[in-house]
Amino acid sequence: MNFFNLLKHISLRRVRLQKVHTLMTVAGICLGVAAIVSIGIVNKSVMHSFEDSINRVTGRAALQVTGAASGFPEELLDRMQKVVGVEYAVPVIDTQGILVKGKERTLLILGVDVLQDSNIREYKLSDDSSDIPDPLLFLARPDSILLTREMAEREGIAIDQTIRIQTVRGIRNFRVRGLLNPEGPAKTMGGNIAIMDYPAAQMAFGKEGRIDRIDVSLLPGEDLETVQGRIKKALPEGYTIATPEGRTKQVEVLISHFQKNINLISFIAVFVGMYLIYNAVSISVVQRRKEIGILRALGTTRRQIIALFLGETAVMAVIGSLLGLGTGIFFAKSALGAVGQTVSELYLRTSVTEISLSWPGLAVGFVTGIAASLAAALFPALASTRISPVSAIRSLPYSEEGLLSSKRLQLAAAFFVLLAFTLLVLYKSFAQAPLLHNSATMFFATIFLLLGISLATPAVLTLFLVIFRKTIAPHVGAVGRLAGLNLQKNITRNAVAAAAIFYGIAVFVSSSGIIYSTKQSVLDWIDSYVRGDIIVTSGHPIATSGAQNIPMPVEMWKDIEKVPGVLSADPFRRIYIDYHGRRILLLTVDITKRFKYSPFKIAQGTREDMARLLPNRDYIAVNEAVASQEHIKPGDTMVLPTPGGPVSFIVAVINVDYSSDSGSIFMDLHTYQRYWKEYLADSFSIRVTSPENVMTVRDEIAGRFGNERKLFVLPAKEFKDEIRKVIDQGFAVNHAINIITMTIACFGIIVTLLASVLERTREIGVLRSIGMLRRQVSGVVVIESMLLGVIGGLLGAGAGIIIGWMSLEGFLRGDYGASMQYHVHWVSIFWAIVLSALLAALAGVYPARRAAKTNIVEALAYE
Repeated sequence: MNFFNLLKHISLRRVRLQKVHTLMTVAGICLGVAAIVSIGIVNKSVMHSFEDSINRVTGRAALQVTGAASGFPEELLDRMQKVVGVEYAVPVIDTQGILVKGKERTLLILGVDVLQDSNIREYKLSDDSSDIPDPLLFLARPDSILLTREMAEREGIAIDQTIRIQTVRGIRNFRVRGLLNPEGPAKTMGGNIAIMDYPAAQMAFGKEGRIDRIDVSLLPGEDLETVQGRIKKALPEGYTIATPEGRTKQVEVLISHFQKNINLISFIAVFVGMYLIYNAVSISVVQRRKEIGILRALGTTRRQIIALFLGETAVMAVIGSLLGLGTGIFFAKSALGAVGQTVSELYLRTSVTEISLSWPGLAVGFVTGIAASLAAALFPALASTRISPVSAIRSLPYSEEGLLSSKRLQLAAAFFVLLAFTLLVLYKSFAQAPLLHNSATMFFATIFLLLGISLATPAVLTLFLVIFRKTIAPHVGAVGRLAGLNLQKNITRNAVAAAAIFYGIAVFVSSSGIIYSTKQSVLDWIDSYVRGDIIVTSGHPIATSGAQNIPMPVEMWKDIEKVPGVLSADPFRRIYIDYHGRRILLLTVDITKRFKYSPFKIAQGTREDMARLLPNRDYIAVNEAVASQEHIKPGDTMVLPTPGGPVSFIVAVINVDYSSDSGSIFMDLHTYQRYWKEYLADSFSIRVTSPENVMTVRDEIAGRFGNERKLFVLPAKEFKDEIRKVIDQGFAVNHAINIITMTIACFGIIVTLLASVLERTREIGVLRSIGMLRRQVSGVVVIESMLLGVIGGLLGAGAGIIIGWMSLEGFLRGDYGASMQYHVHWVSIFWAIVLSALLAALAGVYPARRAAKTNIVEALAYE
């Protein structure tokens, strides 16, 4: 009989007989593939959105000249236009405002040279083919603005209508002079973009005499690198001359930590799916041993038997993977909004509105599903060839261990645990070796540890059942004792089901530990950093890295301090600067003021050094990430780009700061103003004269400044609650993958217990015939399921604590040099174990009902 006849006559009949078994297996493959595909789509969509925004906003620009985030002198534009090979050099103000109408939206504001910018970017007006409606009128009226047709229709805005936008100067009125069709820049940011003449944008957004960027197009035939070199010579040091693609690479580095985190847990979901496949095929081998014996007796070769089981698995894998592609796309669409918002708030300004599909990405998910399924099915398929035709036909006892004997499993478990420990030792011993001291080393150590513990599950389950029989079973009656004995019969199969639960709980506990540790560390840092009673921000509850907040004039602190009950108002400013090809966050406060009430956390050096050296001097503090990546220690010098050119600063201390994955630099506000010539603040930390007056002072500040600008005036507790929300939002995808992982694990338990019930049909019939009640039969199966959940939960909780620490250590210290104290979240561990038992018991309900419905006469008919 050839392979296809075997599939047609043998395998299809088995599928019809075991529909639930097949359905659960296909569903497990589907969810595993969906996890990988959805994460891949989300990651690609975020990057594609940013790339698309850059390409549309930059237009024909071959090069972009940027300086500090605060901008650089407008006079440099004349130098650029004289460089040989430059066709056009146009100024750009790149900032944000908030449309104060209905559901308030953050707008990307582009200030451009109205008369020249069409040489770089293409603008199409909805009612006119010209580039700008009456350019002279547009120039003459500083309140002129262009909106996109998409946003105008969404918000009910018409041409010549006055709209209100929150700017650095407060809420200002602008007149809509035209609407842009969705082409070029108008198609980016979901249409939430506005165009102004750049001098008007300079006035409205506090950038007088400065521009954010110069976009450069080249004359035909000019070499890009040659012109880039000429521009570099024409400008002072400290400016970045890069292609639009170079900015995309910076973004990839900036959000790499976020992407690594969700990629790791998506692959763990596939591991859990592999355990489901392994168990499903192992069960199939055991249940069909007589069938295998007959086929072998009729001349079917060992290779054909292996091909039969692998072929069945391949068919299920193809179906499951195809379904997984569709499910993954659905998951990606569902998660895209939350992930896009997280990236916007924590990393960069972007609008992710559409998923970005790629055939290579979908192919990776499809192939991974099939390859993982076949790899998981290989061992039980090989084990099927060890079945003797004679013993199978005579129904002699058969050991499920096959190729994976208890001894082999224990040796393999010891090998992987030792390998994980070795990688951990290498990681800790070679802190200065980038090849070993990174997240990749810890990633493989984590995977090997998980494999090692899961392979040790049979031995652990055996020990657990011995303890159960001696301590608990005597007190739970015959039902409990019978459940323990049943689990002991097929220890390897049951251990695989427990191992699937183990993976799910390990991911849950590690994620909970990472989230809890992140919250505690960040909030402890915030406590030492922000000691104000009230925090005032504009445009966003917290001044996040995503730049959704609207800066305010720094001199507002004087007006705030005039409010009755205010003791002091301390301004805070944050901008990104380019340093060695990376975006590093520059943080500034009035050190003298802040040190009176904020105990800054210092990793190297002393607080006294920071208080003495930083105020109004060329000294800075750098966080651990910058110190590690740049190999810097106190006393070293860093040359930072400023609008006036590069300036050398001496590192006074290494401080603890979690503001940015890419690193941060701390500077006194007066030093910053001296070199950057910018006088803005992102927030104010306010202390009140009496804690009882916090709400009164908050209401007074909101009342005095609310009409002029949209402020968030938050008591310290509410401010920290907002930070907690942002952290939780950053881990939303983790929670979704945890649910997928636990669902696959539950499928594994259902498959295992259904097989156990079918194999014990005669036994259940005998028990029912001598008086066992249906509810007692159900109770046996549910207790078996719950015991598997408990052992998987206990193992997963222990492993989750370890891999949680390893993940924090690898991703933060290994890749970024930052340290974060790992906190064990005991509440999550308790609920994880309870959850594992409850979910396992729930998964056992269907098999239990099947067992309880066993017909006594049919069960004993063949006796």
